[in-house]
Amino acid sequence: DTIPTCSSVCVLKSGFLFAASECGDHALYQFRGIGDGEGEVEARASAASGGGADPLTFAPRAPSNLALVDRLESLSPVCGLECSNLYQEETKQLFALTGRGPSSQMRVLRPGQTVVEAAVSPLPGSPNGVWTIKESKSQEHDSFILVSFKNASLVLSVGETVEEVTDSGFQTNTSTLDVRLLADDSIVQVVPGGLRHILGDGRVNEWRCPGRKQITSVSCNDRQVVAALTGYELVYFELDETGQLLEQEKKDMAGEISSVCIAPVPEGKLRSKFLAIGGDDATIR
Repeated sequence: DTIPTCSSVCVLKSGFLFAASECGDHALYQFRGIGDGEGEVEARASAASGGGADPLTFAPRAPSNLALVDRLESLSPVCGLECSNLYQEETKQLFALTGRGPSSQMRVLRPGQTVVEAAVSPLPGSPNGVWTIKESKSQEHDSFILVSFKNASLVLSVGETVEEVTDSGFQTNTSTLDVRLLADDSIVQVVPGGLRHILGDGRVNEWRCPGRKQITSVSCNDRQVVAALTGYELVYFELDETGQLLEQEKKDMAGEISSVCIAPVPEGKLRSKFLAIGGDDATIR
């Protein structure tokens, strides 16, 4: 019997065969026979004296010893994807080109839940980052949308309408690298020139990069911020008991830092103990 090329197969004692296809849907078959009937064609491969194997040839045929019981849908691999409303429905559809060879298909995907377009706001350019921010962790919905551009940031308030605001406390005359709601409901905005800590009562504390240095990469969790600066320098900040985001330590690295990532704070703890640093020399520390 011939089935699609698989990355792995599993034979069950109950008489079933699960085939995990390389491309297209996976399949569950039930054995109806073991190929011992008259006229069954056998194919064998044997190792030659030189250590190689004789080529194995066979003629593909439809399964006669296997019965298809169930099929598990798979989009792998997705070769192309477009979003459009060709059917003129309330929600746009996703048109995906999937599979390879005989298993190639074009599939139409629809959201499981209806998506309602609440507002449309034209942008002045191509953004390089978008964040949604709550004003407190108890809120059910986000209060702001922050859109970062090459040399500026745009802050939009989310309510019955989506409108630009200028009194949110965010710095808007530069691009934004990251925004995070901290454990005490304060907000930290990281820009190339430093950190902007927006407290719950509207006060703003700032930390500026020394000299002409700039932040190239940053990672935050609920209580900690780690910033990589030009000049191989790493700066670590932590939220203290009084709600101040304070610089705790600086560390000079051996080379340029390309990325940083700090782990989330474990439940019941005040800080994470682990930080990963990626370097331009293709190393991870």
